[in-house]
Amino acid sequence: MVVLSGAGWVMPAAAAQQVMDVMPKMSTPIRDLTIVVFDTETTGFSAARDRIVEIGAVKIRNGEIVEERNWLINPQQSIPARVTKVHGISNDMVKDKPVFADMYAEFQAFVGDAILVAHNARFDVDMVRAEVERANLETPSNLVLDSLRLFRKWYPQAESHKLGFLADHLGLGAEGLHRGDVDSRFTALIFFEGLKQHPACNNLKKLCAAAGGVMVF
Repeated sequence: MVVLSGAGWVMPAAAAQQVMDVMPKMSTPIRDLTIVVFDTETTGFSAARDRIVEIGAVKIRNGEIVEERNWLINPQQSIPARVTKVHGISNDMVKDKPVFADMYAEFQAFVGDAILVAHNARFDVDMVRAEVERANLETPSNLVLDSLRLFRKWYPQAESHKLGFLADHLGLGAEGLHRGDVDSRFTALIFFEGLKQHPACNNLKKLCAAAGGVMVF
């Protein structure tokens, strides 16, 4: 038996029940939600072959950032030079850091049962799920929203919906992008601005609809 999420992803019934058990009511005002925006930096684009080297996360409550975390992770494989040029994370920076299996509990504790948001979330969800399965760990049961889909809805006039373009479009002056904590913070800031511009989007049901549905790990 399967259940379809709002965005059309096929979800096993057991996984759907897990999400439903922890998620807030759809009528919950956004101001009352705990939301964690997260971002992964990796050794490449393949969830099957590549690994996570950094996770950044910011926690939102009542329209403000209340906590931030960042984890550098030893990927147990070399980071290609071309990839280091993008995010600036070198092999030397991660060689003495914990592997994913050893830091994952901290990420879970930070996230708790929050609603998760990521920009182009399919990539981040796939990367985290691959790491979790590789280490035989428990898959997160959190509901995930894709801010890329959401921002396309909220900012149709923007030239591009990449974070840098959107930040410039909104006058936020983004610097230091392509790092987990920085990307998460600017995603949160763009999210706040979107809520100001779209005050009718004021509860979880409307937010999920604006984001084109939900995603799970």
